[in-house]
This record gives sequence, structure tokens and C-alpha cells, in this order.
Amino acid sequence: MNCMTRRTLLGAAAILPLVESQTQARAQGGNWLVTSQEAALHLSPTSKAGRAITRGPAIRQVSPAGPVAPNSPFPLQIEFAARGGEKIDPATAQVLVLRGNNVNITQRVRAFITPTGIVIPDAMVAPGTHALQVSVSDSGGRQSIANIEIEAR
Repeated sequence: MNCMTRRTLLGAAAILPLVESQTQARAQGGNWLVTSQEAALHLSPTSKAGRAITRGPAIRQVSPAGPVAPNSPFPLQIEFAARGGEKIDPATAQVLVLRGNNVNITQRVRAFITPTGIVIPDAMVAPGTHALQVSVSDSGGRQSIANIEIEAR
């Protein structure tokens, strides 16, 4: 087996669990925020969210308000609110799962990001407590970062 074939096979083996989890999500009718592989990673010690007063946009979790069923669709709504007459720049929004070295899931949720927030009618997570770090900037360049917690039991 030549080197190129070996790399191709190893690459396919690394991607297979991700494709499998997304295929399973589609079969269940949901959009995975945190897969079981990501939930198995160690907790991330880093979080840039703070409690300081800021002129940046407000980021607020609207739903879920309590625990959700694991591996089942639930509505996720995160609200953005600009301050001082500025407008939210949805292209600057970023969503990280605070596991491992922080898993960037922005591309996974990009289709659900608008200037008013993030609305995913059929979000799904693996069992456990998951911290998402959401950041967004306004047209004035002011950024806000907030942690959103989802408990699945």
C-alpha cells in the first residue's frame, strides 16, 4: 500500500464518525450542536466570557430554559441585541463548544445565525452539561462573549 493510499484511508477513518453522527441526526430530524464524540472530550479550562459592563451587543439565552432530553430535538434560541444605535454583524458570530481545545461549531450553525440571534428549531446534544461560548460584534466593532449552558439528562 503506497503512502497516498494509506493517508486517504486514515483520513476517511477520521472523518467517518463525524459523517455517521450527522447522518444519524438527519435521520432523527435534528441538527447536532454537541455530538457524543465532542461530549467525551475533557472540559476546556478556557472561557473568555466575562461579567464586565460592556457597550457591545447583549447575548441572551431564551431557550431552552431548563434541561432537555439527550439525543432528541429541542428548540434553541439565543438573542442578540445591539446597543447605542449600532447593528449586529451576523458574519462575526462564532460558537464554540468548551470541550477539548474548544470545538468550533460555527459552520454547523451558520445557516441559523441572523442579526437578531441564533434560532435552531431542532437542535440536539449528547447527554451531559454543555457550555457553548457565543461571540458576536456590532457594526462599531464592539464584541461581546457569553457562555450558554445546555443540560441534557
